[in-house]
Amino acid sequence: MSFAELLALFLHFASLSMLATGGAIALASDMHRYVVEQHGYITHSQFVNSIALAQAAPGPNILFVTVMGWQVAGLPGALATTFGLALPAFVYPFVVSRLGRRAQFHRALKAVQRGLGPVAVGLMVSTCFLLARQAPGGWKGLAILLVTFAILLFTRCPPVLLIL
Repeated sequence: MSFAELLALFLHFASLSMLATGGAIALASDMHRYVVEQHGYITHSQFVNSIALAQAAPGPNILFVTVMGWQVAGLPGALATTFGLALPAFVYPFVVSRLGRRAQFHRALKAVQRGLGPVAVGLMVSTCFLLARQAPGGWKGLAILLVTFAILLFTRCPPVLLIL
């Protein structure tokens, strides 16, 4: 992979970081679009496997971004995707907290906070659709997904029991 492609990968993930309300997993659908559909760096199976591997490993959920970057271009790809997603997440809160202390920005920041809720829900729904659309088992996989969702929505069942 060329330096220009690595830089483009870094910049894409940095731009996604600005929308990372709901965490990195909420951005998986756009990551998929970029690395699988648009550029063909990895396959859909490799993408889904990187998420599964990172979710099974202890540690933060952002690990799937590192695994995906590794599959794209080895160590340089892992660094590009991880730092691309993490670097703005370190800088952005610092800037917002500084602006939040100024009275003239208070209303605007409150409006942004209220507006990001629906964005987070939409991003999570698109990621769920991405992961479920090619789930093994066809209608059986969809049925399991819907039953699991209903149990989570209408009961206080701990999610870890449903995973087991």
